[in-house]
Amino acid sequence: MFTRALSWLKKEFREHAWGLIAAALVGVICVLPQLWFMVSLGSGYHGLHFFATPNEEAYLAIMQEIVDGHPLAASVPFFEYKNALPLLPPTIPFLYVAASLLLHLSLVNTLIISKFFLPAILFFLVYLFLCQLLNAQSDRLGKFTAIAGAGLVTLGFDLVDYRSIWKILTGQFSIGGFLIWTRPVNPISGLILLYIFLLSLWALISKKSRFSILPAALSLALMMASYFFSWSLALTIAGLLGLRALVKRDWWLLKCLISTVFLGLFFSLPYWIMVWRAAKLPWYAEASARIGFFATHAPHLNKFLLAVSVFFALASIVHYFRKSKEEHLPEWWWFCVALLLSCFVVYNQQVITGHEIWYYHYVFFTIPLAYTVAVLTFWHLVKIRALFKWIVVVIVGLASLALGCYTQISAYKTGFNFFAGLQKDATVFDYFRSNGAKDCVVLINESEVLWSELVPAFTQCNTYISTERFVIAPPDRFYHNYLVLLRLRGVPADHIEGYLQEHLSEARSFLNFHLQSTLGFPDREFDETLHRLPADYKAFVKKDFFVELNRYRLDYILSVGPLDSGVAKSLSVIKKVFEQNGVSIYILSK
Repeated sequence: MFTRALSWLKKEFREHAWGLIAAALVGVICVLPQLWFMVSLGSGYHGLHFFATPNEEAYLAIMQEIVDGHPLAASVPFFEYKNALPLLPPTIPFLYVAASLLLHLSLVNTLIISKFFLPAILFFLVYLFLCQLLNAQSDRLGKFTAIAGAGLVTLGFDLVDYRSIWKILTGQFSIGGFLIWTRPVNPISGLILLYIFLLSLWALISKKSRFSILPAALSLALMMASYFFSWSLALTIAGLLGLRALVKRDWWLLKCLISTVFLGLFFSLPYWIMVWRAAKLPWYAEASARIGFFATHAPHLNKFLLAVSVFFALASIVHYFRKSKEEHLPEWWWFCVALLLSCFVVYNQQVITGHEIWYYHYVFFTIPLAYTVAVLTFWHLVKIRALFKWIVVVIVGLASLALGCYTQISAYKTGFNFFAGLQKDATVFDYFRSNGAKDCVVLINESEVLWSELVPAFTQCNTYISTERFVIAPPDRFYHNYLVLLRLRGVPADHIEGYLQEHLSEARSFLNFHLQSTLGFPDREFDETLHRLPADYKAFVKKDFFVELNRYRLDYILSVGPLDSGVAKSLSVIKKVFEQNGVSIYILSK
């Protein structure tokens, strides 16, 4: 048994050696800036890694919450809601923490290691999926076509942004963030699970493999319990394939697809029970609007998806008139139809349902699927000589590699000084880790939102004020927070109207608002809140500041630069316990 398994592994390794080498190369490209940053700083590196992807510090803070004994991570920033139900359960962050504990590594080092393995795994899954549908496992050109397609997904994701590509080529633009697949948790985990799901569905269709139901159901369950955008797309794909099976009267496949969905629902049942309970909380609907849940019937159009669909349709029409009448359309073609239609459905289901959730995140999945369809269409339906196909494959592969390398290098150069300079502030986090009690709360006086994100990520402490929206908290908490912040900054009461006009985006960040308002949609609640804020602030500054602060738990005040003299006078009970590099920490005497 063992000998047979080993023989099979050797055979598979030889067959996909180039794919494995390319996957390892992708992993190295993704993780190398992190390693180079640590090496270049040497003894100057103090554990604050190069987190130049969106929300990376927020994901790290969620992992820290789990380590601190709050497995549901219901409230990362605020102490008061720790034991409530979460708006979004931390399924994938929990896996990071498990890996950290199992490998005896810090959360940061676990996160860095994941930047090699997860993009490499994603590359190899896309490669395997393309190899299966290209039906060219023994064809060298087919394998390199699959490698080029996987490279498009992982390294060349942003090639669709032609405006930015042109600016890069003309020297007008440099990239400030690393490849999106180096971002922890999502969307990388969602896309990995989606391609496992697709590979399993293809095995059901092409090999009649009943054993594929289990990995399909498990991947669907993990998607359901972690990322709406991946599982909603996966469920739509399964539904469309099931509809075709129904039309064909392929009852075996239809039963397998139904079984997959029901098993996925069963395995993710704890998540659905938690969501059902959370939905009964009084501020759940308001919190959902903060993360992008919105009522609208407006349709959306993705230009790249439309372009690929036109390419697929034209190539299919030409192929249809070329083929014989007895020749049926192959299964890969129908699978591509399901992928494309599913992408259009998830973008526009709100036309019928009247509700959508921040559809911009779908691009993390629709672009890879569109790339996949484009590669399959090129391979099966574009009839050109093998030499020209080799040329296209090499050009696409090199373009993806070049963009991937440029993205990593550009982001490294852009952010190096900032993240290198950030190392000097490690002593601040060391202070809180050594002296702060579990779940201590820090009020942060800063001009830019940075420390309020870093403190929960690198310490066991919480923040008094935060722009974090993933918490089921009452609007009054956010409103009170902003009043406190304005007073902490020493904003004069008679200048409040002018301050708000100049800092409208800041007000949107700190106050309770609907996320779609950033796209220009009206937000009546925010407008009403902003209208009454000046009068409320003028009344607020007349109150005892210390009493107002103690409406919620507070242990420390961290100030970047000196505290406003009026604020310091009103808080005579505070005592400075730390000062370094312009950062001061005060402790409150209760």
